[in-house]
Amino acid sequence: MIAAIHQPNFFPWLGYFRKIARADKFIFLDCVQYSKGSWTNRVRLLIAGEARWVTCPLEKPHGRQAISTVLINDKEPWRKKIKRTLAVNYGNSPHFCEVFPLVESLIDCPTRSISAFNINSIECLCEKLGIGGELCLASAHLPGYDSAAADRDETGSALLAELTATVGADVYLAGDGAGGYERPEEYERRGIRLQRNGFMCQPYQQNTGAFIAGLSVLDALFYIGFKGVRSLLAGD
Repeated sequence: MIAAIHQPNFFPWLGYFRKIARADKFIFLDCVQYSKGSWTNRVRLLIAGEARWVTCPLEKPHGRQAISTVLINDKEPWRKKIKRTLAVNYGNSPHFCEVFPLVESLIDCPTRSISAFNINSIECLCEKLGIGGELCLASAHLPGYDSAAADRDETGSALLAELTATVGADVYLAGDGAGGYERPEEYERRGIRLQRNGFMCQPYQQNTGAFIAGLSVLDALFYIGFKGVRSLLAGD
C-alpha cells in the first residue's frame, strides 16, 4: 500500500495531484506548524503573461500555530479579487466556461479555516478529475500531536514515517524535492520503502511564448480542461 503525505496547499500544482493519483492513501498534514510564505495560502498563476503570486490573506498566527488552527482574514475582499483576476487573465482560455463555475464555488466556500478551505478545494477537484484513493487528516491519526512543542526531528522523516506506518502502508511516496531532508533510516526501521513521485509536467499550450511550469492546477484546467489534466496526471 502506498501512502503520500503533504500539507494542505492552496490550489496546488499538478505534481501535488500526481501524488494523490498514485497513492492508496493521501494524508493531509494539517497538524504541523504553519510557515509564513509557504504554499499553504498562496500559489502562482499566469497574470499578464507572467507567473505571479496570488494569496489568500490570513489572520496573524499566534506563535507556533498548527495549520489546522490558522484562520482566513475575510476582512479583505480577497475572494472577489481572485475571481476577478481569474476572469481577466483566463477568460479567453479554451476551457474557462467549463472550469470557472466550479472554481468560483470553491473560492466562495464559507469556511474561515485555511486548512478546511484547501482540503475542500483539493477533494472537489480530485472528485471531478476522478483520481485518488482514501484522503484523510494527519490530526485524526495523531490526536495528541502538538506542533508548538515539536522539535525539528518530530516534523521531518520521523513524523512522516510514523504516519505512513499508522495507516498501514509499506511504501511512502515522497515529493521530488524531499531528498535534502529525508532520513531513509526512519523508514527502513519501520519496514517502509521510499519511492519518489518523479513527476515532470509535460508542456501544454498557454498564452505565453515558452511554457511556464509549476503553476496552480487552475492554470492547466483553464487551458486543457479536466480531460486534459487527467491525461497529464496519468502520464499519457
